[in-house]
Amino acid sequence: MSQNYTPLFIALRYLKGRKSGFLSFISALAFISTSLGVAVLIIVSSVMNGFEKELKDRILNVIPHASIYGLNPIDDWQKIEKEIINDINVKGISPYIETEALIKSQSDVAGILINGVMPDKDKTVSVIHEYTNEGRFEDLQNGNNIVLGRLLARKLNVDLGDKISLMLPDSNSSFAGYFPRTKIFNVVGIFNLGSRDIDESIAYISLENASKLTGLNSQIHGFRLKYEDLFDAPYLVWQSLVYAEKNTNVLLNAEDWSYTYGPLFEAIMMEKSLVFLLLTLIIIVAAFNIVSMLMTLINEKRGAIAILQTMGMTNNEIFKIFLYLGSLIALIGTILGLIFGLGTTFLIGSSIFETQLTSLMEYLGTYFISYFPYDIRLETILIIILVSLIITIFSVIFPARTASKLHPIEILRNE
Repeated sequence: MSQNYTPLFIALRYLKGRKSGFLSFISALAFISTSLGVAVLIIVSSVMNGFEKELKDRILNVIPHASIYGLNPIDDWQKIEKEIINDINVKGISPYIETEALIKSQSDVAGILINGVMPDKDKTVSVIHEYTNEGRFEDLQNGNNIVLGRLLARKLNVDLGDKISLMLPDSNSSFAGYFPRTKIFNVVGIFNLGSRDIDESIAYISLENASKLTGLNSQIHGFRLKYEDLFDAPYLVWQSLVYAEKNTNVLLNAEDWSYTYGPLFEAIMMEKSLVFLLLTLIIIVAAFNIVSMLMTLINEKRGAIAILQTMGMTNNEIFKIFLYLGSLIALIGTILGLIFGLGTTFLIGSSIFETQLTSLMEYLGTYFISYFPYDIRLETILIIILVSLIITIFSVIFPARTASKLHPIEILRNE
């Protein structure tokens, strides 16, 4: 056998061991701690990426990326809409009327936020129609129809085809005072987004009905916009505002999704970073276990190391033996952790866990999601593998150098 492969061969022999058949207890501990560290990092990061994706897909794609609204109701809004469409960054635009109202059924009454929209245009800025599991969101346009959130429908004890009434204060007073505007609507759709804030407090009607209820006639409150990437909205919306104000004297303003949901999204991102940092400590502990194992092994093999040195093995080759040994433990432990982590991640996202979690959520009354979301990202997996290998391999340098600096004469004299 070539002398160049001798350190690797000896490292493999030490890795196999003789005392316990395959691995000594301390070697097994080093393997397990490395594997668990990598597996936990993969599982937790994948689940947190899944929650981030759900937040982005469900919540941030339902609310508008940005809005341009008038300080007063906007007249001749079709003209402003055409100007905004000229902005090549705008991928969708939908006029809207937004107002607070009381919604009443035969069994209950609640205060809600009414969104008056054009269903065909609202599809270009929101995915709420995709979560309308009962009925059709498009039926808003036909008659006096309304679409409610699932939690709101449960609270009011209504279903498809039932009638509810909306009440809004009338801004025009008569000699007898102010009277509410009331209108009867048919429930034609129920959406289940999974966010209590939206499912329990928002309802959709057509723009025409909203205009009549609020007394705006042909006016609207503003426009909701969608861009290619919602993270570009905070600065692209101001460019769209310039287009909107080109040929109008209407006073307009703009805001984006970060005003409402930005702090929540930032909190999730910060939590991801913090959890990744904390879980990396598990790998650092695994690295200490590898160092401990190598130092114990060096102490046990002092005589064998001295004999190898007297047979002509250089200090560099002694160094390589324990560097290879520690690196093999790190590599095998990382691979086992990768397999275990990916397998567990797929398992917790399976139908078995989904069924159990759905029952739990129904019992607790929580409806954000009824399953463990996971999003396995290649770049995240590669970072975890690299971090694990770098930490563990660098940790074995110290015991490897300790072994290479042993003096064979002193060792053999004390044997």
